[in-house]
Amino acid sequence: MTLNNVFYRNTEAMRDRHSLGDGYFDISDELARMASDGDFKTEIRYPTPELAASWAGNFKEQVIDRTFYIIGFSDGQFIQKLLDVTASSNMIYVYEPSLASFVCVLNKYDLTGVLSSPRVVICVEGINGNNIFDIIVSTVTYSNYRLIMMGVLPGYEAYAEAYGRIKSMLEYRVEMVQFEKLTDIELAKMVRRNQLMNYPDVASQRSVNQLADRFAEIDKTGIPAIIVSAGPSLDKNINELKKAGKKAFIIVVDTALKAVLRAGIEPDITVCIDPRKETVFFGHEKFKYIPAVFGTDITAEVIKKHKGNRFYAGNGEGDIFDSFRIKYRGSAYMTLPAGGSVANTAYSLAVALGFKTIILVGQDLAFTDGKGHTKDAYDDEEKNKRDAEENRYVCEVEAIGGGTVKTEARMRSYIQWFENSIKSMPDIRVIDATEGGALIHGTTVMTLQKAIEEECRGNCIDFRDIIEKIPPEFSEEEQRHIKSYLKNIDEELDRLKNILGKGMDSYGMLESGIRDKDRSRINKAMEEVSRINKIEKEEPLLALVKKYTIKDKYSVKDSLYESSADDTKAAIDGGIRLLSSFIRGIDEMKEETRLMTDQL
Repeated sequence: MTLNNVFYRNTEAMRDRHSLGDGYFDISDELARMASDGDFKTEIRYPTPELAASWAGNFKEQVIDRTFYIIGFSDGQFIQKLLDVTASSNMIYVYEPSLASFVCVLNKYDLTGVLSSPRVVICVEGINGNNIFDIIVSTVTYSNYRLIMMGVLPGYEAYAEAYGRIKSMLEYRVEMVQFEKLTDIELAKMVRRNQLMNYPDVASQRSVNQLADRFAEIDKTGIPAIIVSAGPSLDKNINELKKAGKKAFIIVVDTALKAVLRAGIEPDITVCIDPRKETVFFGHEKFKYIPAVFGTDITAEVIKKHKGNRFYAGNGEGDIFDSFRIKYRGSAYMTLPAGGSVANTAYSLAVALGFKTIILVGQDLAFTDGKGHTKDAYDDEEKNKRDAEENRYVCEVEAIGGGTVKTEARMRSYIQWFENSIKSMPDIRVIDATEGGALIHGTTVMTLQKAIEEECRGNCIDFRDIIEKIPPEFSEEEQRHIKSYLKNIDEELDRLKNILGKGMDSYGMLESGIRDKDRSRINKAMEEVSRINKIEKEEPLLALVKKYTIKDKYSVKDSLYESSADDTKAAIDGGIRLLSSFIRGIDEMKEETRLMTDQL
């Protein structure tokens, strides 16, 4: 295809748009390469200016926090008009299913205005279309899930499959947001206590970043990752895992660990991210020596039992350990996308470590044979069956081998997470060797014996030896600095409390200025309020303080949603309530900081 100057101006605009912070979405070079190598034509009909204006006019009165997910880019007119009529806070995420159409319009129209807009992110099928799932997961939150808007542009009616797929991703994410609220509230006290107790250990241990960096150096050709979960079907084929030793990277989730160790198999690593996890799962003597990936809020009693190398994953909250790693290494702790289950996290770990073939074992996600787990998970077969029988949220899903199998609401959401992740990463082959349970669409179903015979063909690698030679994340000097900060954390909390108090004064000044119609006072207060609204990014300690204010956070968000979009009083009241809750949270946290300082 012959490319003209307008094409290069457009791709340069895309490059500049993503040059600061999100280069992951810069597809300019790939577009130029594909366009110059191919002969692109399109059958998509582009709109008249009148049609584009009429379509965008439907959204003119939308609320300021609305997020748009649009199927189709067309010739850019629809998106430009949508930019024109919506608020500056409205983000627009575009999924373009036709690479041919996108290339053609870039080569014909000057689209630099749309392409350079910081409010527009574009995913194009065939280049970075798989990113749309990650976008949905990261942008649909409790604050905005009731305000999202999805649409298909005129001219894209033929792309019904793309619409259904993205609609399914949005529905899944909305369901998970609601689960997350319940989980946040239920676990808040446990999470904050665990984090405080674990911080000294995090300072002296390792990070998932280090694992990813080390594994990037390893030739994994012919080496799959095997993720072992604790579904009932694991009892059928657990002994087959012995054949995969050093020919695969074996990741065992916490609930399956005891069963695997009893079978005489030592995994390369285990994963545990649930702050509620019972210590019964870690009762085997060999557990203490298995390298482990933990969340920072893992049960502190589990940490005390463990003697091997521990690799901590980030929580994406920008907490104090993110700030220390940024200071010393230039980036935060790596997060592992989680769909609610430890198996989801284990899958994300395998992806982060660069494996292109992932084999799932024991991933029933259903009550196979009327049980919820492998027989060795709890050492209580009656409880295993009783838990499945007494579950109140039972439904049916497709089963491996045909027919249906009983599952429950949360496990069904884990299935959806796997399916969406598999769709978003077509370069990764996922084999389901569970031999029972729910069907995960997008996987290749086969027996574990066959999967090992066909996929474990590379050179033997001693992953345990590699992992055990990875040094701590921070040097001894850096650890001393971090632990000094932790010892004096009460002083940091007092400093933060003083800042929050001044923020409440600013909101009070804004409220009185509006009441008295004093423009000077309003402007001064707005400057102060604007500064205090950035505090979460500037004060990483607040991430833990917020664990003490979970109910207040959701209450304020609910009240803001229920008020009208321009209700200034509701916004001020909400700001005061949040800051007030942070101050109360600091007072509560100071009553518990000794849990941490006693260990330093």
